[in-house]
Amino acid sequence: MNIDKILDNFNDEKTACMFNGNDVQQNKVSAVIPYFIPILFFLPLIMDKNSDFCKFHANQQFTWFIVTVVIEIIQKIIGIIPVIGWIANALISIAVILISLGLMYGAYKGKALRLPFVGEMIKIF
Repeated sequence: MNIDKILDNFNDEKTACMFNGNDVQQNKVSAVIPYFIPILFFLPLIMDKNSDFCKFHANQQFTWFIVTVVIEIIQKIIGIIPVIGWIANALISIAVILISLGLMYGAYKGKALRLPFVGEMIKIF
């Protein structure tokens, strides 16, 4: 199974075409880090506030930050349930890590990966 083929299902080609190749190369590290540490969603904007690549990923990272906060709240509630809650929390945590890794990989490759369902809801940058 090729990870690039899976991630292409979430790639917004129209947005990715707007990215400048030099811009992607210069800012891909600042676009990758906040997917791993969501509270740093503003980092790409600090690096280059005029970059379409940075703006796109800052929006996605802010959305991911909000999603992870909601997931944490749900996990706290589910965690009260013995055994089933613990198993559900472990599976949710694994899913969050895998999604974060996929988003990081996509940013590193210069793709415009949108989060399903919520990826277009927040556009503040």
